[in-house]
Amino acid sequence: MNDQLKRLTIVAMMTCAAIVLGIIETFIPVFIPGVRLGLANVIILIMIYEFKFYEGLAADLIRIVVVALFRGTLLQPVFFMSLAGGMASFVVMLGFSKIKIFTAMGSSVMGSVAHASAQMVVAFIIISSTAVFYYLPFIILLSLGTGILSGVVCDLYLSSSITSHFITVREYKHKFNNKIEEIDEENI
Repeated sequence: MNDQLKRLTIVAMMTCAAIVLGIIETFIPVFIPGVRLGLANVIILIMIYEFKFYEGLAADLIRIVVVALFRGTLLQPVFFMSLAGGMASFVVMLGFSKIKIFTAMGSSVMGSVAHASAQMVVAFIIISSTAVFYYLPFIILLSLGTGILSGVVCDLYLSSSITSHFITVREYKHKFNNKIEEIDEENI
């Protein structure tokens, strides 16, 4: 199996994991309407740090659409709120991941706040009432908690990542014409 196919396989597995976590969190009771734990966001955040941005973006879009199909909310207001939140979150997390002073936790928290804010903007557009913005402080407060939780899990994963090692070693070997094998043989 060539390296591109292996990479595509890993991206597909990560996308499937995000979908499964998105569906699972549907069944976890949170007693505040519109609040989810953001479990699938952990996978997307990992992909932002370890993969090319378009791979993470594709995984996020596919996750949003497939989970909406399973929930029966495709093309309903909830879907558009989820899509806006997911894309805002992705862009913000991608931006903060490039700033070296932020860890995955910082990126996650900022992404969760962006997610909640974008959802409220779409809710405002749908119902044409500023009353939805009274809900925003509560949602942002809860987003801080879920963002910290997702960030901690992502930081733990990134500290001992299997996918990062696999991708980095393969790309390095390919880039330098298998010089790693020669170096490894010399060290033995």
